[in-house]
Amino acid sequence: MFVKSVWMHWGDLGNSVEDVVKTFSRLRDHGFSKAFLFVKSRGDVIYPTKHEARFAMEGWEGGDPLEETVKVAHQMGIEVHATFVVFCEGTWKGWGVPSEPGYWLSKHMDLVQIGRFRGPPSVPSVEKLKPILRWADPAKEEVRTHEKNLILEVVENYDVDGVQLDYIRYPEEAEGCLCNHCREVFKGLYGIDPKEIEKPNHARSLWVQWRAQNITSFVEELRLEMRRISPETVLSAAVFKDYPRCLVAVGQDWPRWVDEGLVDFICPMTYEYDLKVARYLAKNHRAAVGGGATIYEGLGKRSSQSILSPEEVRAQAEAFKSEGANGITIFSNSALTDEDLVELDKV
Repeated sequence: MFVKSVWMHWGDLGNSVEDVVKTFSRLRDHGFSKAFLFVKSRGDVIYPTKHEARFAMEGWEGGDPLEETVKVAHQMGIEVHATFVVFCEGTWKGWGVPSEPGYWLSKHMDLVQIGRFRGPPSVPSVEKLKPILRWADPAKEEVRTHEKNLILEVVENYDVDGVQLDYIRYPEEAEGCLCNHCREVFKGLYGIDPKEIEKPNHARSLWVQWRAQNITSFVEELRLEMRRISPETVLSAAVFKDYPRCLVAVGQDWPRWVDEGLVDFICPMTYEYDLKVARYLAKNHRAAVGGGATIYEGLGKRSSQSILSPEEVRAQAEAFKSEGANGITIFSNSALTDEDLVELDKV
């Protein structure tokens, strides 16, 4: 069966159970079976937490928004996968503009990544090191513990079908964290100060692999903890579409996660306005993980990289299906029109 699923922001839930019923009824009526609901984004969460995060649903009428949403979705035969923005703990403001730390990171500025900034493609990198104010450092144990605590709290206390990791990587606007901690750890392993790496040589390769290992080890640790608490809860990741470039650029080695069984499936964010490019990427994704892996291709109805008509939405879904994808995940629920849904009924 070709799965239809959707990424859903908490604004899609409205302010009450009645609003949730309307949202999920619409999806059910058009054969959607999974919803990837953003439970945590940049320091805010949609459930009452005992950890250091801000509750984002102050206008909600009723009980626990997450608990009630899961209950409604399950009544309609739709899975809920709690989606967490990991490591990105603030807001992007644009190239060359300082980003803004979110609720948690603003209270722990010692955990902010320090980077040598990239500019837009036409602008060379800036040499001066500066804080990347929206990103927490995945090499620091305090950051990893914070992120895992929030995820495991949901796994333990809610009947979610799965957890999905988003922003499970390093930032695209810098070349990795060059804070004193990261420099000391890397230098202790390899005798090289990463700040001094300038040439595309073996030292840079070591730096790429070290960053990727920081991300992979987090996924591995989380997987083990989830299995201890709730073995039936699946783990997935929303991943960059351009492997292996994303391994170099942001430390994301998602084929390894699939190969080692760290995730149950992936949702590559294949947001493209050109059908030929979208098809080519889907072909590459299948080749990267093999025929036995589960892939739900991310389809960008409306994103920073794609704005599609209903006919184009259908055409991309059909292309992904023909290239061996197990389904699609639409970005995002709020962008889906009735015309889109009618076209997707034909896939």
